Amino acid sequence: MMSFSINIEPNAHFKRVQIKNLFTQELIEISTKGGLLNSWKLSAASGFFDIIDGNNFEEGWKNFESNGFKGGKMNPFSCRLQNGTYVHEGKKYSIDKFYLGDHALHGILYDANFEIINTEVNENYASVTLHYEYQKNDKGFPFNYTVSLKWIFEKNNKVQVETIITNKDSHSFPMMDGWHPYFKLGENISNCTLEFINKGILVYNEALLPTGDILPCHDFESPKSLDTIELDNGYLLDSERPSATLENKNFKLVVTPDKNYSYLQLYIPSNRKSIAIENLSAAPDCFNNKMGLHIMQPQEIWSLKTQYQLFYK
Repeated sequence: MMSFSINIEPNAHFKRVQIKNLFTQELIEISTKGGLLNSWKLSAASGFFDIIDGNNFEEGWKNFESNGFKGGKMNPFSCRLQNGTYVHEGKKYSIDKFYLGDHALHGILYDANFEIINTEVNENYASVTLHYEYQKNDKGFPFNYTVSLKWIFEKNNKVQVETIITNKDSHSFPMMDGWHPYFKLGENISNCTLEFINKGILVYNEALLPTGDILPCHDFESPKSLDTIELDNGYLLDSERPSATLENKNFKLVVTPDKNYSYLQLYIPSNRKSIAIENLSAAPDCFNNKMGLHIMQPQEIWSLKTQYQLFYK
């Protein structure tokens, strides 16, 4: 008997992929629109508990942007791009996609319709691979590239996601990649602690754009209560110790990116029901400030991975 099952259900104009551990009843749900992790349900004494603060997709995509881009794939930039403009190889570009005030927000792939190209089920894990071909859809990013996402649900409540970006263009282009999941371990994030090692906190101006300065920060080197903490901050991770640990009396969640996700953005929304723990390959506005920016060369293939593991206490 297999340990896992995969169920693919239509959901408005896209699909919902449910991967289930048949022994523990734990399951994750991936949306083919956006390619994102929208649910991670655990079997608890009181019924199922979802540690993802996700989107209500029952009626389709609807208010994804105004609800905080929950779970979103951040590509080819994340957070804010100043005035939606940048210069690459001497040419100026202006993004068409979503703006908040003066600045373009969270890239152009967050609502892409990925197609399912492979599924796999075995004794130790189940996976789904999604694929999207970007073809100069936004005039501000007139390049051709593909993005493949492989979501893996393993035994021991571990979720891994690998992103493979391939430059299909004859030109180079700027690139960053990231994820924007919101996690919750209970009714409120204030009873959690957070711990991670960093090489500094990014200094942001009033528009939440990096100034280029990075200051020492030791706030979370040991578990720190989030009780009165407000967060909308970016950090440069320690590549030798990149994990972040969110914990309360019932659960411990460990987020471990590979070396390509060298920045960590943290955000606690005003309702304090969850925290966004965002693995990013570069800083906000990296097309302009170049902090962590990756230039994709023609035909280059770039792989980035992060994993989430939940422990019961």
